[in-house]
Amino acid sequence: MEDILVFRGITKNFPGVRALDDVSFTIRQGEIHTVAGENGAGKSTLMKILSGWYPPNAGEILFNGKAVTIADPEAALSLGISTVYQELMLCENLSVVENIYLGRELRVRGGIDWRRMHREAGALLDSFGVRIPTKALVKSLPIAQRQIVEIAKAINMKTEVLILDEPTSSLTVNETRILFDNLSKFKQQGMTIIFISHRLEEVFEVTDRISVLRDGRYLGTYDAAQTTPKAIVSLIAGKELLREITASDAGRAHESAEVVLEVRGLSRRHYFKNVSFKLHQGELLGFYGLQGAGRTELMQTLFAMFRQDAGEVLLDGKPLGLRSPRDAIRNGFAFIPEDRRRQGLFVNLDVKDNMAVIHDRKITLLTFVQTRKTLAIAREYVDRLAIKVTALVQRMKNLSGGNQQKVIIGRSLSTTPRILIMDEPTRGIDVGAKAEIYKILRRLKNEEKKAIIMVSSELEEVVAECDRVIVMFQGRISGEAAGVDITKERVLHLAFGGNGVTENSHRRDQK
Repeated sequence: MEDILVFRGITKNFPGVRALDDVSFTIRQGEIHTVAGENGAGKSTLMKILSGWYPPNAGEILFNGKAVTIADPEAALSLGISTVYQELMLCENLSVVENIYLGRELRVRGGIDWRRMHREAGALLDSFGVRIPTKALVKSLPIAQRQIVEIAKAINMKTEVLILDEPTSSLTVNETRILFDNLSKFKQQGMTIIFISHRLEEVFEVTDRISVLRDGRYLGTYDAAQTTPKAIVSLIAGKELLREITASDAGRAHESAEVVLEVRGLSRRHYFKNVSFKLHQGELLGFYGLQGAGRTELMQTLFAMFRQDAGEVLLDGKPLGLRSPRDAIRNGFAFIPEDRRRQGLFVNLDVKDNMAVIHDRKITLLTFVQTRKTLAIAREYVDRLAIKVTALVQRMKNLSGGNQQKVIIGRSLSTTPRILIMDEPTRGIDVGAKAEIYKILRRLKNEEKKAIIMVSSELEEVVAECDRVIVMFQGRISGEAAGVDITKERVLHLAFGGNGVTENSHRRDQK
């Protein structure tokens, strides 16, 4: 099998940081090749050099045996190199078909051939096993469907090399399976796929070879069939972390603990109906379900981003009437959203401003922002959560995904909440950052007795880290599991609609 890409001595410097240091390895035509490493290891920088966003400071790239200069993203596309980023780059106010054909519209005499474009785009989307209306505006689609549109757009560009950055981070189990089937088909057709994922079980399911980066240096390339996840984790992190990300050291919370939050018959039209549960002090309560189960919408409603149509929420046994997220924060709630870049961060602001933005009353005197207080808030949680930044004035967009997430966690903790709601807290971050976040969660619930709700699509994470798991199916609670009864088999059974709540247990929960 011939090499389609050769990296030779690729070096990239940013102010005060060497992101890539003399990186050299090859990628074969028609293979699925994973580039693995922690956030900040240099994966994204290398892919941005390949896709024309950054020029290297040194080194060269050979494409199909010839040295190439990839001056900009358009040059990469002209070579046949397409990228699907984790943070999607779609025009949300345009339709699905307009995004897929943007800049390459099919034409007939007199204008654009909309009929053919809708027909071919529909057929391409159907190959992914999902029905996405080609006339729908992208902003109306859930994240999983937007990701599929982005992949379809890349494939439609006659791609030779397809770069996929965390392509399954928003996909359900079934959608992931369909994507992998399509990747196998594209591979058989001769397409080369560069796969970036922090989910090692997926890496070993779909990948032919794995190249590992750490601290901007290339460590080696390994045949997936001849290595193990444990060996790759050790290389990525430089130490043994596998046990930390697969099993919690903390014990399970006892049901006898004080009930902090109680939800009774909560409903929001079209999203969820008659949801009831209790959250105890010092408990990590997981919510699991397939795409569209209503988990995110439930959490947004609890945080008063939306009004419920029925039901009530009680804090310490007293009904709450929250009218806004600001009202929720004042009552001891904190919320970490699923989409950190669109909903959780101001990427063009610096760390201190992102950390302190929630404290408008604490950091202002009359109408002036008090920089000293802003810096004090940021410094406290940067130190406490071991957030890796060069300075508190470093812009958020220049931080790794794991450190961005820790800034959001720090900002939430700085309000001293009693109830912390986290929607996909480890989405798109590396194994080392995951282990650090798990440690933070254990400390919060065990030492500070925080009541924590964690929504997660990662089954292993839910099973290993949660004291109790509530599973949703089509907007309703299909059942729950606690302690040693939390198993992959039981949680998946409930996620696909299996009823795990008996009539007696349902009546007990209503008392």
